[in-house]
Amino acid sequence: MASLSRENQVEANISSTEQQDGVTLYNITLNVGPVQWSVKQRYNAFVELHDKLVSNHGVARDLLPPKKIIGNKDPAFIEKRRADLELYLQTIINFMHRALPRELAEFLDFHQYELTHLLQSLARHFFHEGDKLLHDDQPLHAISFRLKNPLPTNMASEQETDFSHVVDFVSQVQHLIIKGSSQSLRTSNIIQNTLPYTLNTFKNVEKLTLKNASVSQVDHLGAVRRTTRSLEVKSSGMVQMSDILLCDAVYKESVEGTDPHKWMLLTDVDVSSNHIAHIDDSVALAPNIEKLNLSCNKLSSVENLTLLPHLVSLNLSNNLFTTLEDMHTKLGNVVDLDLSQNNLASLKGLSRLYSLASLNVSTNTIWEISEVSHISRLPCLETLIITGNPVATIVDYRTKVLELFGQRASEICLDNERPTQRELEFVAVLQAIRASKEGRLPTLSISSPLPISTTTISFDRPDMATAVSESSNNK
Repeated sequence: MASLSRENQVEANISSTEQQDGVTLYNITLNVGPVQWSVKQRYNAFVELHDKLVSNHGVARDLLPPKKIIGNKDPAFIEKRRADLELYLQTIINFMHRALPRELAEFLDFHQYELTHLLQSLARHFFHEGDKLLHDDQPLHAISFRLKNPLPTNMASEQETDFSHVVDFVSQVQHLIIKGSSQSLRTSNIIQNTLPYTLNTFKNVEKLTLKNASVSQVDHLGAVRRTTRSLEVKSSGMVQMSDILLCDAVYKESVEGTDPHKWMLLTDVDVSSNHIAHIDDSVALAPNIEKLNLSCNKLSSVENLTLLPHLVSLNLSNNLFTTLEDMHTKLGNVVDLDLSQNNLASLKGLSRLYSLASLNVSTNTIWEISEVSHISRLPCLETLIITGNPVATIVDYRTKVLELFGQRASEICLDNERPTQRELEFVAVLQAIRASKEGRLPTLSISSPLPISTTTISFDRPDMATAVSESSNNK
């Protein structure tokens, strides 16, 4: 960001003109130290600015080049006016460079690119509209810079621009959204993701969201760590969890028991759409996480999640998993697991996740109905999504999958649909055939998933020959 000082003087030039909708626009280029930006203004805007400067700041009225009604589209006239307006701007800035008035600062977009005027604009905004939140990291950098500057809170004559308005407001913000960018900011050469910012003034943040922001620029998370319950860091280039959990630490290695770096209230974490290939042990700094979203990363294995004893919901979709091995030793008591959009061919590694109630393995490479048998005995499983796999193209795959759950078939919601009564009737037949082949007594008492209002149930008996034929083909 730009910063007015004795070392950084303002340079203004009108480098060119352009026509837009029949109006001549003058392209103004501003330089403050290493920062540069541009502004486009029409002549009438210069007139409005000049009237304010004459009325409020004693600028000479005849300083601005006069209007011309006839011939104002002539190229020679436009070039002369460009040079005259450039001289006008340079004269005004030279006269008022120590304290640019608000009218001139906003005319030249200083409130968007220069720290002092940006903060005054921010303070004015909070003074009048304090119920709106911050939405990007540009003001955060300005606040951070100002807090390091040992100046009085109010460097302007207006009460509404007092910096204390900013401090008072940010100390009460509960949801902080930081939006970054690797592109130039508007018409300037400022790159937002190169601007450092500190969060030590945010005392009551409960939800912290970073989108496309560089976590390496964040500093002083102490206050945020003590209050944050929900953390969302998306598309920020993270390669490991410590990039955010320990982003302000000199040494990134997590040390168990380091209370100043713990996120004790954090229960919901979303770090999707990053580049995480390994779950490092820094997750131990947030021991109370209940919900963790790691989708759209580069994971092929699971480590260190046993350090999260309260984890119940885990999203590993759209990663690089090809196999699952002894997941019960790696996931603890997870209840909701999403492994969709990977490259899994087998479900064997999930066979002992006894706490699992919901499983999504859609859009993988599961070919065999028999793979479902690995999870069919999980006592708490009620929701299974396997659509998008080759197995879902098998004729009557629903009936064949439900048959593997035995007497619990009616309790299973398969691919977001409860089994119909007809499906349960065929399941009962398939189970009877299986029992007879195994030398067991058949059991056909699978309850209906629908409420029954009468004591007598009547239905058409399924075609036994068809069922036997389907069972043989499946075998």
